Amino acid sequence: MIPVLKETFPLENTDAVMFTLTQNVDGSRDFAISLVLDTLKQALFLTVLLVLAAFAVLSVIRLLQRRNVLKDHNHLSYKTIVIVLNVVCIAIFAKNIYTDIPVLDYFVAWKDSFSTPQHSEFYQKEYVNPVSAQIEFKEKRNLILIFLESMEYNFQDSANGGNHPENLISEISEYLKNEQSFIPGGVQVMGMGWTMADAVAKTCGIPVTFPPSIANSFKPLKAFLPGATCLTDILIDNNYNVIVSKGANLKFSGMDDFLNTHSAPQAFGYMEYSKDKERIQGDVVSEWGVKDSMHYELVKEHIDRLSKQDKPWALWFFTVNTHTPRGIIDPTCGIPENIPEEGRLPAIIKCSSRQLDVFIKWAKTQEWFGNTVIAVMGDHAMMAAPELVGFRDTSFTHYWLDFFINASKNAENYKRKFTSLDMFPTILESMGAVIPDGALGLGRSLYSNEPTLLEKYGADSLNKALGKRSVEYDYFLYYDRLKDK
Repeated sequence: MIPVLKETFPLENTDAVMFTLTQNVDGSRDFAISLVLDTLKQALFLTVLLVLAAFAVLSVIRLLQRRNVLKDHNHLSYKTIVIVLNVVCIAIFAKNIYTDIPVLDYFVAWKDSFSTPQHSEFYQKEYVNPVSAQIEFKEKRNLILIFLESMEYNFQDSANGGNHPENLISEISEYLKNEQSFIPGGVQVMGMGWTMADAVAKTCGIPVTFPPSIANSFKPLKAFLPGATCLTDILIDNNYNVIVSKGANLKFSGMDDFLNTHSAPQAFGYMEYSKDKERIQGDVVSEWGVKDSMHYELVKEHIDRLSKQDKPWALWFFTVNTHTPRGIIDPTCGIPENIPEEGRLPAIIKCSSRQLDVFIKWAKTQEWFGNTVIAVMGDHAMMAAPELVGFRDTSFTHYWLDFFINASKNAENYKRKFTSLDMFPTILESMGAVIPDGALGLGRSLYSNEPTLLEKYGADSLNKALGKRSVEYDYFLYYDRLKDK
């Protein structure tokens, strides 16, 4: 059971697993629980087979003893054999848990999540409220913000700065070289290790560190971090048309509540797209929703409509084909369904790189291209088991990649240590906004010379600060309740 869960979940990513299992949001917990139950069924079936096999062997031994073919004193008793088998099974199970699951980390995280929130000197010192930040748009470029599922800088070969035996993202490598790219990419820290959390961090400048105690009250609130001010809020306030698109169901992990809370009523996901029964059917649909080849076409249609309106616009969307644990085979990729397991995910990653390249080349032919920033970034590090990706060595830091096309600013230094938090002000400044000191939320614009919190504190101290329950973070969670008191 443990090896199966290890291939499916990032068990070392305690905050992601705990959020999935404890928060009462549509889809994510049901998916996790169903997977665990299916795995338990398989484990139970194998256990029953082993028990039956053991009893069959023991029955044969007893029969031979009765017929005096075997002497009793030369063989183990039933009880001894059963005890030995149980001890061996327990030892193997305990070894797998100790090796593959950071049990102590889960215990500490669970215990700390129930602690009484205290005022946080970290938030008081480092959080810059976007409401009072005096953001000024010197120009208003359009924005296409692309979240590439689990896309890492590490998928390149060593010649291009990566850690893979071959370059799985050769098309993306060209953009990393020729466009603005902050290298070696972003580091994953506390509260940003899954798509929903990373989207919040990159567009609101705060992590997702919900305590388990909010689980029963989250859905009735129908509000996702109402006390935070996010990218969509700022763009809507500055007369932008905003559309968010996702191939998966928007209800999964609370994305619909997040977008509704933060001024983005024009949101499209699988449920909205599936109304078009002529196109959204058959091999363009997977268990996760609309596959990327069709989703790119739907995104182009949104952009065509937005570009004909007399307002600046922003569209951000998520790819899905490279989703853990095995990826999704797209009909346009030419990948056979019976491809060997070790080649499946690398082939899907290669295709995702090609699909992005085709989309960007299309964008460059459009009239609106010159006044449009295209910001591309991995949403988080790959969750799939390293051997499924093809990594031979795992002793390296995973970085999600990023690059910007047509940004309104240039940076003095593109070699930085940063996290998803820093994308919030960086995206806005790439569009033409001016942010005092480049600070917004817990993020620091990479176009500024201000040190990021990762550069200032280091990963360990930053993770501890982000993971502590605080009165300040509770304000983001419960603002709609607190303002009425």
